[in-house]
Order: sequence, then structure tokens, then C-alpha cells
Amino acid sequence: MTRRIRRLLVAVLLGAIIAVSAALVLREVYEPRITLLLRDLLSGSPPPLAERLNDDVEIRLHATTRPHVGKIAALQKGLVLVYQGQAIIEEGYGFGLPIIDAPDGAHISRHAETTIQRDGGDVKLVKSYRIDVLDTPVRPFRRKYRDVDPLGHVVFTFTIRPPDTIHVRADFRGLHDPWDRAYLMNEQGARAFTSYVEPGGRVVDASEMGIWQEATAPFGCWRSPERGLSFCVEAPSGQPGFVGRERYRQFNWLGFYALSWSGVDIAVDAPQETYTYTIRIQREAPDG
Repeated sequence: MTRRIRRLLVAVLLGAIIAVSAALVLREVYEPRITLLLRDLLSGSPPPLAERLNDDVEIRLHATTRPHVGKIAALQKGLVLVYQGQAIIEEGYGFGLPIIDAPDGAHISRHAETTIQRDGGDVKLVKSYRIDVLDTPVRPFRRKYRDVDPLGHVVFTFTIRPPDTIHVRADFRGLHDPWDRAYLMNEQGARAFTSYVEPGGRVVDASEMGIWQEATAPFGCWRSPERGLSFCVEAPSGQPGFVGRERYRQFNWLGFYALSWSGVDIAVDAPQETYTYTIRIQREAPDG
């Protein structure tokens, strides 16, 4: 190999390294992931609040945007479901995450505070979401989730009732700007939860489910056959909502993103001060 060819190969290699590095820096500027992981590692972010429902199931509540997965890596999450020590939220929003539909679009949360309250025999995990991000259409050189002046706060109180129940209370009184509708997201991972059990008992395979299907309470349950685990969202009869699942890769100008969630999301119209519902974590014999 001549010296000239070697120089050419070195130049091509250096050019490729520079291009890849520039692409990573660009993505971190607009939709950070590695930056979030490094920040958590170097800053020693506080551990999540955690409570056990039973021998196999624990729930966790982070004050930061962890876990940093997918295109919502830098957004807040609700309760993270943990089975036998493994978090199975994947790219889901968790249990009890508000999206606020206002006149200028959908607003979500990047910052939050968490506390734990012990009231007699009850344990309550509390998360105050600052509604400070606007979801915008994907366009080159523009952030999808753009920081804006906060609409205010939405406070979720999760009352833990072992071995299988979580009572959820959403308080919208901290919103000081007009809003039209709140979506209360209740999602865990799509790889774990692969079938939906309708209220009448019919089992629907994930392949038959759409991304979003309009539904009304009583809602059904998402089931994880391998684990013998399911979660059910219980709301007052007739309450509007959506049932859906996504499990695929999506491409935008910043690259590929994995979407992976199964959920039952509740739609609450303004004006509303508070809203309550229940999540039940059920166990059964796993398939096979």
C-alpha cells in the first residue's frame, strides 16, 4: 500500500469520525440523551421514591426525567412499574403523567418535584409536574419539545394500597393559564405488555391493536403473559379515553427512535379541579 493511499484512508477515516461526532453533538443539542445520562451520573441525582406492592412488584417515582428512553427521554415520567427488580416502562410515560391541551398546543413537563407522605397506614407518593414544554411538529433544526413559560403545575398523589392497588388523584388547581383538556397517561412497556383484555374478557393480541383507539370506561387491562402480570385502569363509567400500543422504530431528521409503550389514557375536559381513578396490578400464572 502506497503512502498516498494510506493518507487517503486516514483522511476518510478522520472525516467519518468528525461527521459522526458532529451528528451526535447536533442530536444532543436538540434532543439530548447521552447528556442526560452523564448529568445523572456526575451530579449524583437522588434515588427514586420506591414502594413495594408485593413480593414481585415495586413502583418507583423519579424527580428527574429518568428513565431516559426514546424521543421522550428528556420529559418527565409517572410511576415506573418494576417486576422482580427490572423496570418494564420501556418508552412509556408511566402511570399518572399529564399532557395538557391548551389553545396553543399540547404541553408536557420537563421539571418536577417528588415527596412521600405517610398518613396513618397509607403511603402516598406525590409528584408536582411543572407544565413547561410545548410539543411542536417535527421540523429540521427545531426542537420537538420546546421549553416555554409554564402553564402552572399539576399535582398527582398516588396512594399505595398493597398488594395490588394504586389510587390516583390529579389536581389541576395549580394551572394558571387556560386549558381545554388533560390527558392522563398510563403506559408501560410494549415488549412486556403484549395483549389487551377487554372489559367483557375478550383477549386482543397486540397485532390487532392500533396506536390509539377511542374508548370509554370501564376500560380493560394490559397483560404480560410471560410474567403473569397485568395492569388495569379503573375510572367512572362513561369516562372518555384511549387505548393503544406502539412498538416500532420511527425516523426523523435526528435519526431513528424506538417507540415502545402499551397504555390506557384518560381524557379529562376543563374546567376540572381534581380527578381520581385507580390502577390495579394483577398477578396470575404466566403462560407456558
